[in-house]
Amino acid sequence: MPRPQFRSLRWRFAFWFGLFILTLATGARYVQFRLAVELLARDIDAQLWARLGALKAQQRFAPETLLDPAIRLGGLFLPDIRQATDWKPSGILRVIMPMESRTDLEHPAFPWFAGIWRPDGTTIDTLNVPPGFAWEPGWRDRTDRIWTHADGRLRLAATEGRNDTVLLVGTTLDNLRTAKRQVIFFYVWTLAAVIPFGLAAGWLLLTRMMKPLDGITRTADRIRRGHFEERIDVAAADSELVGMSETLNSMLDRLEAVRVTQSRFNADVAHQVLNPVHGILLQTDVALQRPRSAEELRQTVASVRELANGIESLCDSLLAFSRSQALEPETLKPVDLEPIIDAAIEQAAPFATDHGVTITSDSVSTVVNGQPELLQQVFVNLLTNAIAHSPASGTVSIDTGNRDGEVCVVVVDHGSGISPVDAPHLFERFVRGERRTPGGHGLGLAICQSIMHGHGGYVVQRPTPGGGATFEVRWPRAGANPPAPR
Repeated sequence: MPRPQFRSLRWRFAFWFGLFILTLATGARYVQFRLAVELLARDIDAQLWARLGALKAQQRFAPETLLDPAIRLGGLFLPDIRQATDWKPSGILRVIMPMESRTDLEHPAFPWFAGIWRPDGTTIDTLNVPPGFAWEPGWRDRTDRIWTHADGRLRLAATEGRNDTVLLVGTTLDNLRTAKRQVIFFYVWTLAAVIPFGLAAGWLLLTRMMKPLDGITRTADRIRRGHFEERIDVAAADSELVGMSETLNSMLDRLEAVRVTQSRFNADVAHQVLNPVHGILLQTDVALQRPRSAEELRQTVASVRELANGIESLCDSLLAFSRSQALEPETLKPVDLEPIIDAAIEQAAPFATDHGVTITSDSVSTVVNGQPELLQQVFVNLLTNAIAHSPASGTVSIDTGNRDGEVCVVVVDHGSGISPVDAPHLFERFVRGERRTPGGHGLGLAICQSIMHGHGGYVVQRPTPGGGATFEVRWPRAGANPPAPR
């Protein structure tokens, strides 16, 4: 079933990368826009102030030319700046603010107006004053100031003139608004044009960056198809992926070991089950070949029952091993070892009596985290194993103590011991060495180790001084951090 496109890393990256670029570009353009507007507004104020100063100087030194356009252009004022400068508007300015880049004199670069009034509102003279524009009493209090008119469309500047007059110059803000609209339009269409290219570039960049991940995917696919020896090439991985690649390789090594072990385990289970099944079939085939006496049939049934008991014992062992493998640390609870050890001794006592072996115990009350039934099975397995390999009239001891800050239960026998050849494989499944429990399946010690690993502990073996084997079961006290399995 295809996954939604937005679950794709590329699509999510493109979306968030585009949103980030759009936000960043919008923020940068907004700052640029505010700065451009502020600079244009300052330029307007500077030009108003210059014209107000010129008007005041003209009233003082050439009052006869005051507000006379014909005479003003005759040399009393400098010509329009577009005639005087050799600066030419750039193509960028023409695109962003076409109005500001005009060089034709038919459209003034800075259209302004002026007027002279008396404080009582009497108009003395005006120049290009907009229709409806008239004296306002508040101007008298705003001399030597620049402000925006109440309607928001005009920018004004005033000062006191000679002979008790008020000089005022102003300009419309329509040009500023037009320039603002042109800048906004330019920013919008350039963003709309650039963002798709940015997203495409981000898509290609992410695609290139994900090539190592694609290589990992191809390796995983080859492993899925049965090439279990394949591993990720750490030498060719980027530094950011080295840790992940090494972890995945370690996981694959572990899975490969589990696969091989599981395969061997399945083969061993099949072998262990087939042997008694073949025996049962053989016994029944022989019994059916000719008429048998009641005693012969009884012996056949007894033999078949013994073989069936072996299958049942194997199934019980396999079930116990599966339970030990599925043990969850969350299910552990504080328990006292003393009654668990006593119950294990009581369960193993009949087997010890049959072999003429005495069990001694020096256990004390000790609290650990665990499941009582599984811990009891560990001690029963170790006790029966020790009893089976102890000589008649021998002794098996089980003691509780503390070693190296850990709880330690020690099971000691004085039997035949364990050969150095068998010792490294002692806790493996279906391994039978010289020290073999009669009727066993080679799972007892593996079950013990698996249960203790689930409890955060472990089982170790060492020779008993004078002959025999000593098994130590160790794990942390309740509330302590569990040690790493050994």
